[in-house]
Formats: sequence, C-alpha cells, structure tokens
Amino acid sequence: MATITPAINTAIAGVPRLVWSGAATGDTINPFTLSQQYGLAASMQAVGTFGGATVKLQVSNDGTNWADAKDVLGDVVTMTATGYFELSLSAAYIKPVITGGTGDSIDVIVILRGSHGV
Repeated sequence: MATITPAINTAIAGVPRLVWSGAATGDTINPFTLSQQYGLAASMQAVGTFGGATVKLQVSNDGTNWADAKDVLGDVVTMTATGYFELSLSAAYIKPVITGGTGDSIDVIVILRGSHGV
C-alpha cells in the first residue's frame, strides 16, 4: 500500500489544482490543509481505473474526525466511475477516500477558487 500526498499544480495562474495521483483502495491518502479563502468554490473530478472502487471526498476541521463532503445540492460526493462535482468547502482539511476496489488506480483532482494564496 502506498502513501498518496496531494501535489499542487499552479499552471493556471491563481487557481490551485490538487492532484492525488494513482490512489487505490488501501492506500494512505494524506489530506490537504485549506488556507485563507481557498475552497469557497471548488470542484472535484475522479478519473482512472475504478475496479469496483468508490471514491468519496471527506472534510474535517480538526484533522482527526472526518465527515463526507456534500455537493452544492446537499448530496454526498461519491463516485463509482469517472465523475465531477461542484463544491463549496469551508472545512480546514480535505481528502479523498477510496474503498472497495481491486486493481484500481484513480487520480482525484480538486480545483480550489477563492481569494489569496495557498
């Protein structure tokens, strides 16, 4: 099992893109700490080989206790195939969680928008 840490890509000026690459069921997925106003508007996309896996986005304000994130309509952010969600995040920490897959390798991409830097 691997430890997956989000990479920050700032190729689009002022728009941080977080990428958890090649994550799979059983991996330790490190959270990202949201800073300043980033996350006021966000989007999440998951792509790759799902192999029966379910991907959720979770949030926490203390980095220990996690809850499922919800999209702008109040539905839990969960995917079993390539998908996309619009979000508004005010939590301090975010991370994807991947369960139930075999042979899965998924890239989880979160775009953050708001004011100030990461």
